[in-house]
Order: sequence, then C-alpha cells, then structure tokens
Amino acid sequence: MLSLEGVGCKEYGGLVGGEVVPEVSCPDPKCQGIRLRGHGWYLRYVGGKQEPLRRVRCPRCRVSHALLPEDLCAYRDATLGAVELALAASGPSAGAQAAQQGGSQGVRRVRRWLRSADGRFAASLQALLAPAVGPWWCRAQKVVGEAAGWLTRLRHFVWSRWRCFVGGVSGLYRHGRPVVSTAGRSPQLGNCPAGGSCGEASPGLRDGP
Repeated sequence: MLSLEGVGCKEYGGLVGGEVVPEVSCPDPKCQGIRLRGHGWYLRYVGGKQEPLRRVRCPRCRVSHALLPEDLCAYRDATLGAVELALAASGPSAGAQAAQQGGSQGVRRVRRWLRSADGRFAASLQALLAPAVGPWWCRAQKVVGEAAGWLTRLRHFVWSRWRCFVGGVSGLYRHGRPVVSTAGRSPQLGNCPAGGSCGEASPGLRDGP
C-alpha cells in the first residue's frame, strides 16, 4: 500500500483515472528507487460506492501495491478525516455521529477505533513517537499538530522517516506491505514490531514476497 501525497479521495479519480500511472518509486531500498509500473485496477468501497483504485508493481522485486488517496484508510471504507472526528468525540455514539458513521454498525465501528489505543498498532506506533500523556492519537498530535488533517500528516511523517505506511487505526506496514499469515512466518510479517526499528528487520520479521 502506498498513498499519493496531495491527492485526496475527491481528487483521486480525476488525476489517476484512465491510463495515467503516477510517478511512484518502489519503497524497498533494495530496488534503489525504481519506478513502479501500472498493474491494473481493483474495486473497493469509498464513501459507500465502489470506486476503481490503481495498482502498481515493481519490475524488480515484483511486489504490487494498492495506490490509495492520501486520506483513505487501508481496508476500510472510511477517510482519515472521519477517524479524526470520531476520536475527538466523547464516546462511541458521539463519535459515530461526528464521523457520519450511521446506525448501530457505525457505533460499533467507532468503538473499535477507540479500542485501538490498547492494540498492537498503538504499541508499534508509540515506539516511534515522542512520549506524551494519553492514547496514541495524543502522541501523534504532539508530533504533527492538532489541526484537522493530522492523521494524513502522520501518514506522511511516518512514511518519510521509517518507510512504514499508517493504514488508519490498526495497520502499520513496513515498506507498505500488508501482513501475510503463512505457516512458519512471523505473525507481524510486514509490520513494525513494538519497540523495534522500522528501518531494519527485527528477529523473526521479514518482508512479504
């Protein structure tokens, strides 16, 4: 997974549509910045509608990446802006209303977002950020500022420093590679381990195929 800086969900279709392949380099340092090539499209829900998202592939390591708008969560039909509103509210119900996550399903979704404060994602992310009182989002705001768009800024900050992709509220993927659950491999495959360095592989941690 990679994202296009400066291109949000509203602009994405007009700028990445058709045969246009944005100039994006492979994030794996072994590939020495080789340009990624177009690798088709796939459909996923964005704002309740199925939209085509561009896939790109490295001709050297042959790893493919989904190319996301900068403000779209990975694997979820939610924007980073909606997550910000939910986290700032006082509880799941108020958060669902603020983030326009409708019904009981929306409340459950926001409750899961709030629970991310105690998950593996939070531990991994907090290992990269300066100490601060409160959950991971308080630490993040200390680093990138509290103004709207802080989650998007956090995504770009973490990527520029450690080449780890912030998927939203649950995923932190080294070199933008998703978790692969394969027998005999680390359950954190592709993720930054809590307390470990994202720049180098930790014991038991390897990049995906």
